[in-house]
Amino acid sequence: MIRINLAPLLRKGRAPKARAPKAPRPGIKIPPIQTAIVYILGIVIVALIVILLLVNQNIKMRNLNTNIGQLNAKLEELKVYKAAVDSLERRERELAALIAPIRYLNKNRFFIAHVLDEIADRVPDFTWLTMLSADSTKMDIKGIAASNLLVADFMNRLEESPYIYDVDLSILEKKVIEKQEMMEFTLTANVGIDTVARREQ
Repeated sequence: MIRINLAPLLRKGRAPKARAPKAPRPGIKIPPIQTAIVYILGIVIVALIVILLLVNQNIKMRNLNTNIGQLNAKLEELKVYKAAVDSLERRERELAALIAPIRYLNKNRFFIAHVLDEIADRVPDFTWLTMLSADSTKMDIKGIAASNLLVADFMNRLEESPYIYDVDLSILEKKVIEKQEMMEFTLTANVGIDTVARREQ
């Protein structure tokens, strides 16, 4: 008959393993009352500061909105005045455009009259002018003369005037007038008050 010993055999030279002691479970430590009061006061102070900042920002926003509304109202009022000023400026420009030609004529009428007087004084004998167009910067002269020499003499006399310069002969051709051979000419010239200063330069 076979016997089986189910009891554990004790091994020689080995001691049974000792179990490690269990660590105590961490417990919740309640802070002292003074510490809790300090925490609560800190939270309350922070909350008050945040509330004050928010209230201050809201007041500033209301003030800014009020100022914006007032400025917009003033802007609407000023738009009426701006429209009136724009209308007046437009009317002023229109009047200036109407007055400019009159001022131009008043400014140059005496000068042009003086230039015409200069031309009349320098027309040689046996020379007649058939057309004269002049303004404050240039002039065109058409006429007839008995000879080429009279045309050249007329041009030289015009050049002697302190108000006339750059006299140029554009057209010179023979023409029979009442069975008499005459020279028809066209002259161009520049006119100006500062001609004397220009010639001295």
